[in-house]
Amino acid sequence: MKVLKKESSKLASSSFELYRRRLNWRLVTQPKIKNKFQEIAESARNTKYPFNMFCRVHDETVNEATVQLSSGANKTGVIEKIDTPEKKGSTCEAEKGSALVASFSSTGSVAFIIYPYKSERYARNEDSIILYIALSPDDVSDRVIEKCICKYLFYNRNSSIYGVYSNSFMDNIKINWMTFVDVRNKKKLYKGFWVLFVGWSKIVGAGIAGYIVAVITQTP
Repeated sequence: MKVLKKESSKLASSSFELYRRRLNWRLVTQPKIKNKFQEIAESARNTKYPFNMFCRVHDETVNEATVQLSSGANKTGVIEKIDTPEKKGSTCEAEKGSALVASFSSTGSVAFIIYPYKSERYARNEDSIILYIALSPDDVSDRVIEKCICKYLFYNRNSSIYGVYSNSFMDNIKINWMTFVDVRNKKKLYKGFWVLFVGWSKIVGAGIAGYIVAVITQTP
């Protein structure tokens, strides 16, 4: 039947493209992102950036991986005194969780997600912002990576308690726009259009999983 030949040809072409994307990520895109993230972490140390930045790679799962640029936990200066029969002392609140995650999914797509600083007393409403989604590894250029880093550093300052008095009127507009254009909000706005049929949650799943692993290992 002609339909079998047609479908077989399409599957062969799609399988080759998936293989090509996975190979490109492993050999080119992942190392490029890692190098960029390591460079900015090193520059942060050399320029005395106030937060400790570091890069981690989570590629234990074959054909799924994350490269993560994180900003270390900070003490907020809020100290609670403990005076109970069982325990005496004090605890210092910390803000943590800030990260830029480049996620490669099993479907061969790349997403960039930023996570804010959060503490018990000070936190933004959203848990994360998706900057890019469903990118081909071919499209992850130096310019794309650098744009993500710039937005992450801006978001890092905006979400930290130490940046609360640094945000201008234009900063607030910018951060609200970044939240507004997040693909998840677009999905709500244009629900029903077939172009948004792909489940974003599956595409960024690897990024979220890798991010959780890194957050668990952070200490104030």
